[in-house]
Amino acid sequence: MLMPPLRLQTMSPPRTPLKTALRACVGSLGLVFAYSCSYNLLLLAPSIYLLQIYDRVLSSRSSDTLLMLTLIVAFTVVVGGVLDALRRAALGRMGEWLEEELHPATLSTCFKYAYEVDRARASEAYRDLTTLRQFAQSGACSTLFDVLWTPLFLGVLFLVHPLLGVIGTLSALLLLGLGLLGDRLTEGPLARSAAAQTRSQGWFGMAVGNLHVIRAMGMLDGAARLIRQAAQDARSEQEVVQRRHEIIMLISKPMRALTQVLIMGTAAWLVLEQGRSPAIIFAASMLFGRALPPIEGAIAGWKAFAMAQAAYRRLNGIMSAVTPVANVKTLPDRPKGDLIVNNVAAVLPGTSHLFLNGVSFCLAPGECLGIIGPSGSGKSTLGKIITGISAPTAGSVLLDGVDISVVRDLGGGRRLGYLPQDIDLFGETVKDIIGRLGDADLQKVIEAAKMAGLHETIIRLPQAYDTVLVGGGANLPRGFRQRLGLARAFFGDPHLVVLDEPNSSLDALGERMLFDAIEWMKATNTSVIIITHRIGILGVTDKIAIMQDGAVTAFGESREVFERCLARPQVASREPVRGRSDQNCERSVATSPQPISP
Repeated sequence: MLMPPLRLQTMSPPRTPLKTALRACVGSLGLVFAYSCSYNLLLLAPSIYLLQIYDRVLSSRSSDTLLMLTLIVAFTVVVGGVLDALRRAALGRMGEWLEEELHPATLSTCFKYAYEVDRARASEAYRDLTTLRQFAQSGACSTLFDVLWTPLFLGVLFLVHPLLGVIGTLSALLLLGLGLLGDRLTEGPLARSAAAQTRSQGWFGMAVGNLHVIRAMGMLDGAARLIRQAAQDARSEQEVVQRRHEIIMLISKPMRALTQVLIMGTAAWLVLEQGRSPAIIFAASMLFGRALPPIEGAIAGWKAFAMAQAAYRRLNGIMSAVTPVANVKTLPDRPKGDLIVNNVAAVLPGTSHLFLNGVSFCLAPGECLGIIGPSGSGKSTLGKIITGISAPTAGSVLLDGVDISVVRDLGGGRRLGYLPQDIDLFGETVKDIIGRLGDADLQKVIEAAKMAGLHETIIRLPQAYDTVLVGGGANLPRGFRQRLGLARAFFGDPHLVVLDEPNSSLDALGERMLFDAIEWMKATNTSVIIITHRIGILGVTDKIAIMQDGAVTAFGESREVFERCLARPQVASREPVRGRSDQNCERSVATSPQPISP
């Protein structure tokens, strides 16, 4: 028995939000095309008007005919102007609608792409949405509809006389060639100018962000020299563009005027030699004048069109690359805070070197884990993976049985608290920063500030919690910034808190309040992870993990690990002191319980 051949059904890629939005604009674009058709057809009215004046009015010397023709043509001119205004307004509204409709999806996609792939490309793609809106609202977009009608005007010239059509067509092609040549000649210098300008702005941003260090170390003149040099490179390339553009204009403008004269002269010759109506002189001139502006406008707007096309490709490519969140699970209503780190590994970007290798442990709700180890052992990287900031190369991190990336993508980020080493305070006011940019209850913000020992300081500010911190508080003392970061991490009753060097800038009183805050969070069944070099804070922990070369070399109850490997002065030094005690410690670490597998 013969089996029918199997047909493989290829799954087409899902339509991106950008394509969906553009498809929704098809009807509006059709209306704009209809407006353009009517507008360009009505542009023929003045030429027909001249022909009728010469053929009918002057021969009949009828004032009534002249009046009626004038009224009809005046009406068509007004209607044409209204249609032109309508299509421009329609394109402008379409651009505004596209930006408003796509902004949430674009913002979400760019955030995800920046997190997973490339921040620079994500930032560029976010700007691309504005580029598309600006193109739709610009005259270059409406000019594209007019270019389609240039052959119509040239065709009418052929109907008037083939010689006039040939002259008009050759002139249009010549001007188009000059425009494309100018675009090709300026493409390279423009790209180099933009790159140099971006480099100058980047150097300036870095200098401003590190101005106190640059000034203190006498590097201000050197930084200014770098910025000026990049700006000078940008100006030099821009001057090349300007000179080449001037040369093209020097050729194209006289040529356009000459072809206009040639058209009128040829029409006059046809009147003299072939007895044509004198009206063709004016009609041919007007038709040629109508045929060239769309070409010139298209040449002038070609860069805008190319930029819009590139913006579309970039934005659509990023939307295609970022996979939507699969809603395979829902977060529990009342999460417990069980944390399982299962065989996590991470590769150093650009290499095959394992920066983390087989890290595994479990943490029950209300437990506090201290992670210690030398610099470069992978502690901070592990903290970023646990909070979902970075993705592991292998393994997984589960919070209440749900992968931490799914928790993040399903809006569970507010269940997590995180204090990074480099504290960036995003927000306008103190309340915004602590309340994580949400419409936070002031009382909960105050509670988080009290846990960080910051409430008394905040109420002494000019507007207390409504005080605006310029630049996210970049100029504030590091101790104050660290307490703000702690308050933000504690805010909102999180179920997992990861603190990276939380006491690096705290005094004795600040450390005491940090101890109390951690104890309070443990009492509320919040799991806490402390990454530190200062073993004094380990007194608040329930478990300790020691990391070395990206692996957990010891894990267990705090008292046991501390007494076995940390209760010796040698551990403070970078190079371990070789001796019997170190050998015993190494032997005890080797025989200690291995990391708990989930």
